[in-house]
Amino acid sequence: MYLITFLISIVFIDYYLLPKKSTNDNIDYYIENVGKNRNGRSKNIVSYNYYTKKQNTFSTKNFLVEEDDIEIEYTLLLKSVTKVKSKDADYSKYLVNGLNPNGIELYCCFIILLSIAVSLKILHSKKAISENAFYNIICLNGFLLFVTIYLMGLF
Repeated sequence: MYLITFLISIVFIDYYLLPKKSTNDNIDYYIENVGKNRNGRSKNIVSYNYYTKKQNTFSTKNFLVEEDDIEIEYTLLLKSVTKVKSKDADYSKYLVNGLNPNGIELYCCFIILLSIAVSLKILHSKKAISENAFYNIICLNGFLLFVTIYLMGLF
């Protein structure tokens, strides 16, 4: 659990504290992520995943970037895209990848950190816990970690 907390803190430091690099790039292609309603009949576009010529990737929520020539700002360690601008518009507010405020990964990281904090408080308490409670703590944190890693791969 300490390792997970350490890795999440590195991601936060990379995204919010370290300086960022900027480069001009071109969108090579994009993929639509489509969701269905409850009946499974009508399709709604959930997000767009963009892939650029310089191997950068980013996602926007339900907004299509129609221009090919863009300027991308990305982090030093993980190469996570933080800003996307073109000559005419700034698309940064539509980004949902990485730890952007619109992205779900930010909230998943907060939930994992909260779960780990509560788990460590329980494990470090003076009261003995049962074997079942120990396995529940491990499984819950493992499941939350799996969901977060899956979402990072998806977006």
